[in-house]
Amino acid sequence: MSNIYWPVYLNLEKSVDELAFAIHIDDEQMDVYSTRIMDLIIRAAAEMESLSKELYRANGGTKDSAVIKYDDDAIKLLNNRWQLEHKKVIISSAHCFQSNRVLTPFVKNEIRTASSNGKLTYSWNNAYQNLKHDRGNSMKFGSVRYLFDILAALFVLNIYHRDEVIKLGKDQEGVAFPLNMGSSLFSVEINAGPSYDGEGVYKKKANFDSSIYYVDRTPESAKGFQDSIDAFNSVLAIAIRNHPKMINYLATHDVSNYDGNLSWDVLGQEEMKRILGQNVSKSTIDLGKLEYVALLNKNSV
Repeated sequence: MSNIYWPVYLNLEKSVDELAFAIHIDDEQMDVYSTRIMDLIIRAAAEMESLSKELYRANGGTKDSAVIKYDDDAIKLLNNRWQLEHKKVIISSAHCFQSNRVLTPFVKNEIRTASSNGKLTYSWNNAYQNLKHDRGNSMKFGSVRYLFDILAALFVLNIYHRDEVIKLGKDQEGVAFPLNMGSSLFSVEINAGPSYDGEGVYKKKANFDSSIYYVDRTPESAKGFQDSIDAFNSVLAIAIRNHPKMINYLATHDVSNYDGNLSWDVLGQEEMKRILGQNVSKSTIDLGKLEYVALLNKNSV
């Protein structure tokens, strides 16, 4: 199926690029509003509704299309699955000069207008609802600030809809990763330079949750690497078990409840280093065989 959403999003970005030549976008202009900006917000919101509902249906949503609420149903489900509230979007356009260049568009950070209990909603959704239902008295919601908020949210949903796997080859640091993902306005965070525990399980870094993409080994190369590690450990275990000191120790001691590193304690540091060095030189472990990809962060690691 062709992607009908991305070209529309890019067309909205093009309108913002044009707007940037009419308004010098900096901190002093963030609350500037106009009918043109209102129109862009409304258009972006229409895309948000349609795209979020499609993602809802594709990711386990069970409500009938006619009754799906795009915010309370669709985005709620997607946030629960993918932790969208943590995802950061960076304003990277050369035409923008505002100081706040990091957005978290799926954080509910604004009190819903006319809410009797102070219920929070997304800033861009508050703007959209006011412009849709009472535009004449809601001009201030058609501002530059709200425009960036809603486009950042739409940018994120488009990336998740595209669901691209980016091949990186040997580039585990993600140097060649296209941070803007084809956008002229925004860039994403990427969790690169992956590390793993002794069992080969991915270790999350501090910025993992806020990153829309993360770098990981390809399954094929990871399996080959782990197989070589397992083979090395097997050979090493045999060498240690057949060492005369270990044979003698096991014959004279009960080690069923031994609390410590038996190999290092029995053979000693220097002998263990010699055995390790001897077997490493014979092993087929090769970090250069590992291949990497950038994967969409769906909160599944």
